[in-house]
Amino acid sequence: MYVRLKLLGTLSSCYPGHYPPAGLNIEIAAGATVADLVERSGIAQERVAIVTINGVLAKAGDRVPENAVVKFMQPVTGG
Repeated sequence: MYVRLKLLGTLSSCYPGHYPPAGLNIEIAAGATVADLVERSGIAQERVAIVTINGVLAKAGDRVPENAVVKFMQPVTGG
C-alpha cells in the first residue's frame, strides 16, 4: 500500500535522496505503524518529533492507513 509522506521544517534536508515539494509516495506493508514508516523513510528517529496522519496527531505504534497523508515535523526549539 502507498502513503504520502510530507517532511516539514528542516526534515526535507535530512531525506537521503531528492525530496519533491509535493512529498513522497512511499510503499509500506499493510498494517505498518508510524515507527515502521519513520524507519522506511531513512530519517533518524530522533529527528522526527511530531507526526500527523490525515491531520490528526499520531504515536509511534499507530497504524498508518492506506492512502494516508503523513507529516513528519522536527523538534520545536527556541525561546
